[in-house]
Amino acid sequence: MDKKVLVTGGSGLVGTYLKDIMPSAIYVSSKDFNLLREDEVKKMFKEIQPNIVIHLAALVGGVHHNIEEPVRYFEENIIMNTFVLKESFNNKVERFTGILSSCIYPDSVTTYPIKEDKLLEGAPHENLFSYSYAKRCLAIQIDMYNKKYNTKYNYLIPCNLYGEFDKFDPIKGHFVGALIEKIIHAKKNKNNSITLFGDGTPYRQFMHAKDVAKLINKMILTDKFYNINIATEENYTVDRIAKIALRVCDAENFQINYDKNKPNGQMRKDIEISKLKKYFPDFQPIKLEDGIKQIFNKRIASI
Repeated sequence: MDKKVLVTGGSGLVGTYLKDIMPSAIYVSSKDFNLLREDEVKKMFKEIQPNIVIHLAALVGGVHHNIEEPVRYFEENIIMNTFVLKESFNNKVERFTGILSSCIYPDSVTTYPIKEDKLLEGAPHENLFSYSYAKRCLAIQIDMYNKKYNTKYNYLIPCNLYGEFDKFDPIKGHFVGALIEKIIHAKKNKNNSITLFGDGTPYRQFMHAKDVAKLINKMILTDKFYNINIATEENYTVDRIAKIALRVCDAENFQINYDKNKPNGQMRKDIEISKLKKYFPDFQPIKLEDGIKQIFNKRIASI
């Protein structure tokens, strides 16, 4: 590719996989530029002068951390998104792709899985309220730039993500990464049980972050500007996901305890992917059990 590509959040979950797929892009992280400062964002664009921007940078974390830090999750994401999008336009960036999250969809909808046109039909779930609205605002910002200036900006809405570069932290990490870490910790301490938040009944879709990176690359290479959901068709309860993880991590005999004093989060938020299958019919995502097993084996080998 002869275009200069800038990737924010380059050291994050998706960005790390994207480096292998798009090695010629320029990857920046918070160590390089503070995207919460407008002068730093202006400096970044002046130094790099990109033609294409893939905006992955965000403050992300698990349900518990979102509940503890609602102001940070709203303000920091709103500020980052606004500065990066504004400077992309001011610097005549040809293409901007933002990554959102399925948690931006309404908590209460009448039909599942959720289609893209349901985005503004209600408020998101209260436990991720501030983060969800900040991400939803980015979708509106992108749509308004396209409407007023006829720009070629788009956004992708992935389901929950996981991968080997996740935060393996029981509080700040995503569910699958935290689950794998709990299993490893239990094995290490010769325990035969793990404890999870809630009661195990909510449904979740999980997609390997490597698959998201592949789709971003495909969309750019084919010069497509779709605003679409991206997910797998595997939509399981938290309890089933935990049992899959225990099986592939050779811990099938472990007991799962649920802390029902902790929140479940949104009970269901699976997203519809007919547009994804239409536009990228050959795309084959990594199966959840295969992804978990691969990550578990790598984590064990690195400890």
